[in-house]
Amino acid sequence: MKDWYLRQTPRDRVIVIAVSVLALIGCLYAFVWYPLVTGLNDNRTLINTKRETLQKMEAAKVKIDALGGGTAIVAKDDGGKAPYTLIDERIRAGDLGKPDRVEPRGANGARVQFSEVEFDKLVLVLADLELYGLTVDTLNISRSPKTSGMVSARFNMEKN
Repeated sequence: MKDWYLRQTPRDRVIVIAVSVLALIGCLYAFVWYPLVTGLNDNRTLINTKRETLQKMEAAKVKIDALGGGTAIVAKDDGGKAPYTLIDERIRAGDLGKPDRVEPRGANGARVQFSEVEFDKLVLVLADLELYGLTVDTLNISRSPKTSGMVSARFNMEKN
């Protein structure tokens, strides 16, 4: 290669050196500079996004604390009722309509099934039942293709 270079005219040697320098600069840009700059910008964007998310969460925490969300929830007295009786009573009070099935599940639980129930009302009743010391053990919800906002639901609740 050295012999080939030395056989070239001085003008061609300058051209070969210039092309080599440009190729070296192109390789440095493509394999070193561009990945560094791109990675740095991506990391800055990611950090800013995470910082904004953190600020939103801190603001939400302040709102929750102001609303009393940081205080412990006081359990309501169930009057010694069996869980399936209490669930049936709260379903009627929540105006969910008649469930397809409410049956006892052991001494401290119940199984409930709705073929069609309004989702928003169901969530409110489940939250109300948790105030009585019942927790959702399993919950299966399927969207109703007929009506918007309606679902079919099956759930098991247990008393703590």
